[in-house]
Amino acid sequence: MSGTHRSQVLATMVAVIATALLVACGETREAAESAAFVDDRAGLLGPAEVAGVTAWHEALLAQYGIDYRVLTVAGSEDLAALAVRHFERGGVGSLSPQGRGLLLVIDAGGERVRLEVARSLEGVFVDSFVAFIEREQMAPFFAAGRVGDGIVAASELVAGRAEQAIAMAALEDGDAPASSTGAGAESAATVGSGYERPTARAAVDTHAQGSPLEAVAAYVAAMAAYDADAALDLYTPATRKMLAGHVMTRGQMDNLVRTYRACPEARVRQQGDHAVVDHPGEAGGCAPWFVERGADGLWRLDLLTMQQAIRFDTRNRWRVAAPAALGPFAFAFDP
Repeated sequence: MSGTHRSQVLATMVAVIATALLVACGETREAAESAAFVDDRAGLLGPAEVAGVTAWHEALLAQYGIDYRVLTVAGSEDLAALAVRHFERGGVGSLSPQGRGLLLVIDAGGERVRLEVARSLEGVFVDSFVAFIEREQMAPFFAAGRVGDGIVAASELVAGRAEQAIAMAALEDGDAPASSTGAGAESAATVGSGYERPTARAAVDTHAQGSPLEAVAAYVAAMAAYDADAALDLYTPATRKMLAGHVMTRGQMDNLVRTYRACPEARVRQQGDHAVVDHPGEAGGCAPWFVERGADGLWRLDLLTMQQAIRFDTRNRWRVAAPAALGPFAFAFDP
């Protein structure tokens, strides 16, 4: 081989190796960037929203071994193919020894979302459930322009589903590689299109009630009927004002009804015109209700004080986070 020919061959080999290294470095960089819980390429989330989603997903990993990532893009012709590709290249599920991975892809341009589910979670996060949380939990928040809140609201249902799976021994515990076979669902979701409250599917009595227990029962019945009207007579005036600015979803209402119908028998503790309805013996999932008697002698729910005083953790366990906010209901929480 002549010296000139050798030089040409060597130059070709160097170019091939260099190209391969560039590709490998690009894929490695993509994997490293995707290792974050949130990869907001479309710029849909502010720093506080990214921090909030990250905190929730760190908790999901710590508590349930679920490695849940979020990717936003400005547009994609094939969202399913993009999700599978990013799932593999980004190592979604690799932070979980059991290979429990979830990937939420938000396509801002195509106004679609897709939640990709790892093989090890397919039996728990079935396609119908995934479609439900996309359509009935995320989409309403996205329509209101609250993308971060929509992601967290869906994460709450993911945590609830994981709790149920643990109780039923349905989560696989063995070590497994992180992989996706295309399981999941894709739904329409438009950011900032305008939130519309769910319409009640049945007429129920939403007037103020004659007793605290009846008021709570009427509220649960209203949620079961998807009555998202913020101006129900069943609410105190301050609660109506607060709810007027809130997003209420069918996913939230279904979750509330399912939770409280499984609670132990309720009791009432009353002091004057204020009462607390709680569930002795429950393990932290059945939060107490605050109920107030008005000048007409009827009882209404004070959801505003509940929101100010009670907080839920990532396992949906409640606690009194702000004792000073309990106000006239503090009597029921005295040591």
